[in-house]
Amino acid sequence: MPNPPPKEDTWAFQPIGSPFPEAPVKALGEQNQYVALWYKNGKPIHGRSWNNQGVVECSFPYPLGKAELTGVKDLGGQIQILQYKGDHNTLGYWYEWIKYSDRFEKSDERQLLRCGDSLPIMWKRPQGNLMGYLDNKTEKAYFSHDKSMTTFEGGALNDMMIVVRNLKGGPPFCECASCPKPPPPPPVPTGPPPPRVMLNEWMDVRVGDAWPTRSLVKALDKSLDTAPGQNPDQYVALWYMAGEPVMGRAWNEGGKIAACFGWFKREYKGNVGSIQLLVNLSEHVRGFDYSWVPYKEAAVFGEDAKTFSSVYVDNSKVSISPCIVNYNGKQVLGKADVRNEKASCGVDGKEFELVGPACHTSFVLVRKAKVGYKFD
Repeated sequence: MPNPPPKEDTWAFQPIGSPFPEAPVKALGEQNQYVALWYKNGKPIHGRSWNNQGVVECSFPYPLGKAELTGVKDLGGQIQILQYKGDHNTLGYWYEWIKYSDRFEKSDERQLLRCGDSLPIMWKRPQGNLMGYLDNKTEKAYFSHDKSMTTFEGGALNDMMIVVRNLKGGPPFCECASCPKPPPPPPVPTGPPPPRVMLNEWMDVRVGDAWPTRSLVKALDKSLDTAPGQNPDQYVALWYMAGEPVMGRAWNEGGKIAACFGWFKREYKGNVGSIQLLVNLSEHVRGFDYSWVPYKEAAVFGEDAKTFSSVYVDNSKVSISPCIVNYNGKQVLGKADVRNEKASCGVDGKEFELVGPACHTSFVLVRKAKVGYKFD
């Protein structure tokens, strides 16, 4: 079934320091970077936003001052964040990331995402990808970082990534009822299996939102024998504090999302703002299965990790996995640093922590590749 006529893009006006809006659009391949927009004297400038302690922080390049602008003082307190509320069946398009050099291909199916002469563009740099903006008139790209600004033009732009509105069908591996589904692999493989998703999918939500209808990854796939006062049905959740990923738990509290995290000796619960929940993709979409295994079994690295790997989110300092912690003989979903033998959870007003061999009573979430599939 063809898509309906495409609707306009949706940009949410968002005060800096407030929780993220519903369904923000992530930068390509990024766990905590979102497409953002700001206006200076009526001129649109794209940049990036991210979640810190459940609220919006951001950075924008400013060519006239050759500077990075951040925070309320620089930006006037409010920015806009790109949203995608629906799917191709309701909106008439889906967002696709392509190389800048391919921008003129399939022009009958694609529309550039732009505001005035500004296009969001991604610089794929070794120390971490950055969103910035491309001036479509001058064909110069600007990126802000570390209290400075970097500029590119000409051939340096070709391999950078931009966003387009794809008007044809749905995205690869779409789970909607109208998109075709790949056939199951034959019992005895006769060739390469059909392509499937090999990445985790996290959905952006806010504490207090309605409980999602999508299938989520549940601790041990059952109700836990958990600590007194804790909901036994706990789901994998992700939050950010000071740029560090923090795994914790979410649960359904009267039809609304509730969550709890432990970080730096403290428990954070209640109104923690914007978080992410791990989606349990449909069987026909993913090329792997989730499983909870004892802590020592999850410590797999190198070549072996191509078919079996812990679920983790990292930054330059830590690599954090979902972990069911043994809290005084009870099961509580929290986090683990598998490489450094640490596990913890937020509970009873504090962060309860295990170090060294004491972690080995915990269970860590891993991904196991299906036959014929491998992780990158």
